[in-house]
Amino acid sequence: MTARTALSERIRHEFVDLPGLKLTMAQACRLWSADETVCRDALATLIDEGFLRRTPSGAFIALPRPRGASAKAMLPEPRRTRCPHCHHLNVQSSTTARCAACTRLIA
Repeated sequence: MTARTALSERIRHEFVDLPGLKLTMAQACRLWSADETVCRDALATLIDEGFLRRTPSGAFIALPRPRGASAKAMLPEPRRTRCPHCHHLNVQSSTTARCAACTRLIA
């Protein structure tokens, strides 16, 4: 593994571990104790991959990425069910629940 590749992986992990990280070139060189040329090449590699982007002010930020399936996508979609007894509209996330108004079972 070359120095640039190792630095690119280290930079990638930092941006993943610290969402919202925003660094200038000088800050990046100081943070990773890297020569400006090596740091510039590593950051350019990550920009070419589409992992990082450079803001108009010159700072580097990570582009938002989904990590596998998002937590919201894994939740079941709640359904609205009217209670057959009191006709209260309930939000139901499981197959069997109790009415929020009359506490009777809703099938």
